[in-house]
Amino acid sequence: MKTMTEFPPFRLDLANQCLWCRADGAKEQRILLTPKSFGLLRYLLERPGHLVTQEELLNALWPDTFVQPEVLKGHIRDIRAALGDDPQRPRFIETLHRRGYRFIAPLKDVSRTSGLDMNSSIARLVGRDLEVTWLRESLHRALRGGRQLVFVTGESGIGKTALVDSFQRQIVTETPHLRIARGQCVEGYGGKEPYFPILEALGQLCRGPAGDSVVPIIASQAPTWLVQMPAFVRREQRESLQREILGATRERMLREIADALETITAEFPLLLVLEDLHWVDPSTVDLISVLARRRQPAKLILIGTYRPVAVLLSQEPLKDLKHDLSAHGLCREIIPHPLDEAEITEFLIAESPDGAVPAGLAGLLFRHCEGNPLFMVAALECLRERSRIVVENGSWRMNCQIEEIDVEAPETLRQMIEIQIERLDAEHQRVLQVASISGVVFDVNVSAAAAGMDPENYEDLCEELSRRNGMVRWTTGGPFPDGTISHQYEFVHALYREVLYRRQAPGRRMHESASRRRCQEWRATKFPLPHGVSTRRQPRSARG
Repeated sequence: MKTMTEFPPFRLDLANQCLWCRADGAKEQRILLTPKSFGLLRYLLERPGHLVTQEELLNALWPDTFVQPEVLKGHIRDIRAALGDDPQRPRFIETLHRRGYRFIAPLKDVSRTSGLDMNSSIARLVGRDLEVTWLRESLHRALRGGRQLVFVTGESGIGKTALVDSFQRQIVTETPHLRIARGQCVEGYGGKEPYFPILEALGQLCRGPAGDSVVPIIASQAPTWLVQMPAFVRREQRESLQREILGATRERMLREIADALETITAEFPLLLVLEDLHWVDPSTVDLISVLARRRQPAKLILIGTYRPVAVLLSQEPLKDLKHDLSAHGLCREIIPHPLDEAEITEFLIAESPDGAVPAGLAGLLFRHCEGNPLFMVAALECLRERSRIVVENGSWRMNCQIEEIDVEAPETLRQMIEIQIERLDAEHQRVLQVASISGVVFDVNVSAAAAGMDPENYEDLCEELSRRNGMVRWTTGGPFPDGTISHQYEFVHALYREVLYRRQAPGRRMHESASRRRCQEWRATKFPLPHGVSTRRQPRSARG
């Protein structure tokens, strides 16, 4: 699945819904577009060199709303301003008067980097045999008419999409007449379109080999849905459909699509994949609930992926729905585990035909990435780009001693982490920046003093970051002779700490480091700890 499209000096980031620009060797800058402008640019990029008419754009971006064509001009103007494109001498978007627009710049797909697949988190799936077995069990139940709902959840980069993709590739040749439809939720800065991922999946199903049988079912049983997909509505149908859906309610839409999906899956099984449910709209959550609770037989398996931290942060209703469905045994949750050193070795062996892996390489990647597949692949690719390691005649070869390798955060991951940091308020950013001076593990009392903050307030902010953002987690602490407890937290990944540390100016780093050192020296002088004292304590939230 493509997540990035490049048209130098720009890159359209589909995962983060933004535009990146790097010009004349300068640091890459992020350009935010409104959701509609982003959607319009994406639509044109998906059809390079082709005339896209105004009517097609209006139907695609405003499917259930009457909008004047002049609205398109405003969004095209905003896009051109972001791209620095001159409409008289266009480099990117050409206007064909009274007809539409065409994207004319050459494109480069950068979802796959040289050698390794950055997008699927791990080029060859390793360490996921048990998870694939669980998915197969759910599929077998669905094939017998027992509808299945499976949530694949975990931190960013843990391999949720890679797991689902691998499962899909395996079963597509094993399961006759299996129909597959996928939809992806997107982060809406100005609101979310109801049922967006479902409509995307249905459109994919209607365009596929089964379209001739699926479209009539939706037309007869779910007209409120067909009218939102104008590409599949004949001109003579439009008027009658508009009359039929007059007074349509939300409840009617849910009932219609549930009935239609049961008819579609009565004979042939359907795999419905909804990605990034942490950005799901409330209407789609209602539909997931309906599909999970209906008692009628359906050869349907719905797999949804999401990041749990993002769900907690956004307070989406998905969290409550998932808990309720779990309590009633109506869903299954699969959490891919971080790869251990042996599994990383297995991955490296799979990438080397002769099966030889340089001593220490797997351990280095494990220590730096802590088993996160995306981080591991990105770090490995970064080492290859810097010629620290090479694949020569089908074998890995080190160009330096393992001790000399300093694994840095690759630019793609740095950008992803930067976006997460920028979404935090100033107080939480301050907590993390000061903590990054200490290293991967940091002491609450020492960091609070260095930041000039009350220790209890500092610890509360760390707890919020642990629960809601997932960048840090509670670890160990020790008691001081005066009875106070010095609690410690650690960054979930060293890459988070590295990015936060490098965000600060050198002068500020030195100042913070000096403050932290003075606090540590004062503590050590005033309250020297007996040798070996270290007590594992619960975080504030658990202590009440």
